[in-house]
Amino acid sequence: MKLYLTINFRTKVGENLQVIVLEEGSVEKVHALKYTDNGNWSAEVDHFSKSISYKYQLVNEQGYILDEEFSLHQLNFPHNYDEFVIHDFWNAKNFPENYLNNKILKNKLRGFKAEKISVLKKHTHLFRLEAPIYRPNWKVVILGNCEALGNWEYLRTVSMSQTDFGIWEAAVELPTNQMIQYKYGLMNTDSGEVFDIEYGDNRWALPNSEKNILQIKADHFFKFKSFEMYHAAGVAVPVFALRTENGFGVGEFPDLKGLADWAAKTNLSVLQILPINDTTANYTWTDSYPYAAISVYALHPQYLSVENLEYALPKELLKDFEAEKKALNDLSLIDYEQMISGKWKYIKTIFETNKDKILKDRNFKKFIKENEDWLIPYSAFCVLRDKYKTPNFNDWKTHKKYIAGKIAPFFSAKSRDYESSMLHAWVQYQLHLQLKDAIDYTHDLGISVKGDLPIGIYRYSVEAWAEPELFGMDYQAGAPPDQFTDLGQNWEFPTYNWEAMKEDGYRWWKNRFKALEQYFDAMRIDHILGFFRIWRMPMTATQGILGYFYPAIPVVMDEFEARGIYFNEDRYCKPF
Repeated sequence: MKLYLTINFRTKVGENLQVIVLEEGSVEKVHALKYTDNGNWSAEVDHFSKSISYKYQLVNEQGYILDEEFSLHQLNFPHNYDEFVIHDFWNAKNFPENYLNNKILKNKLRGFKAEKISVLKKHTHLFRLEAPIYRPNWKVVILGNCEALGNWEYLRTVSMSQTDFGIWEAAVELPTNQMIQYKYGLMNTDSGEVFDIEYGDNRWALPNSEKNILQIKADHFFKFKSFEMYHAAGVAVPVFALRTENGFGVGEFPDLKGLADWAAKTNLSVLQILPINDTTANYTWTDSYPYAAISVYALHPQYLSVENLEYALPKELLKDFEAEKKALNDLSLIDYEQMISGKWKYIKTIFETNKDKILKDRNFKKFIKENEDWLIPYSAFCVLRDKYKTPNFNDWKTHKKYIAGKIAPFFSAKSRDYESSMLHAWVQYQLHLQLKDAIDYTHDLGISVKGDLPIGIYRYSVEAWAEPELFGMDYQAGAPPDQFTDLGQNWEFPTYNWEAMKEDGYRWWKNRFKALEQYFDAMRIDHILGFFRIWRMPMTATQGILGYFYPAIPVVMDEFEARGIYFNEDRYCKPF
């Protein structure tokens, strides 16, 4: 099968385009494109499958990649043609319509069903538009300057079929002696009315007089007018605030279902929650701050529903549990210390009672295997924290320095710490099941969940213990003085060692986002500026006023002189 790929892309002298054909996610072949004229590039590719995944990239004379496309082109080819001319567009990261390619829209349109399209031998063109449309009663149509496309008449448009989520296709027979101008439009399927067409200049298609070649116009994105762009309303609630009579004095993961039901009734599309990572440092009320997690992976045990565990409470404890539960639920505020100590008491009892079954559970073992990179250090950290009554690993009698080989035995049945380690791992497994169940329920209602990622890590966390080289442990992060705080803020978190993180391609951040992605459809990044610069201060500082932005571009003396500004060292170089 022969493919003729064409794309219009403006380059500089010495720059070239390549197309990368992928097979099961890995590079199969790299093809160089040839420049013709007016920014047009083309390549001839022999391909032996009825589908293809590929992307374009820009390289310099040395072959260094200067730019590459945001996402893959994916095409399926009809069986009755052997040659295809494909007219592509570069998929830029900053296309405003790119935001529609997200999990939130897929949740909203959860009932999507693919339509079939037949491409006949007489067809000259296949129009393919990548355009997720956010209303289920909207359909994409095509109209243009020829009879086959309705001569621009709204009542004679060509309907397109949604062959995959956000992929609209229509096969047509166009005149062989005419340049085709066209646009895409939107039809209300309830009324049959074409109520709008996209903004901007007309699109163009070349005539096709070759009977054995199909031209594919692989267009990217419907050009929405600003008022048509997708908007969603939602609600932001910390999970611990979702208190119900089913909880144990605090909101729990199953309570997200009730919030989702309410959101569905009020036509809200997104639920946003605060961070839900484990903050258990001292088992006191100070642990209730959600932005100081002891692990960027582990979920907080406070959100675990004891009554929704895979194993039930022993009957002899039910009366005490119900009494304690009612007392906590009757309080006007969350009693964090009573709640967390009570939960752990019942969790430990259930684990002890069913220990033999739990440790043989295949699904639990699978969870451990899939998450061992963070789960083993976390469980060991929890055991050592409880053993030495502090999360400050500098004060532990053993394992002050994390050494993977010395931590691995915590998960060995021969270890005295084995059962304690398994308890913390099992709690994480149960938290995962309960959160995933709540998320799946929410998605089934067409509602999405947005998470919250703190920019900093807790100084006495698993990450600071296991990989201190990735952090500026000798510094503290915070915020400069402003109209709210005259002395600035000191968050006491270590900063990031971006140079070290860059060395392995930011593995730490990629793994963190990958873990969050299994639950969340979008993320709020708390203090996202921390990716670019942070207000850091020495460890001796107690307030934020003695900090400075890092990294930062320095101001040099010449800049003062060029602007006629007198340089006052005391005023500009000392806290004021």
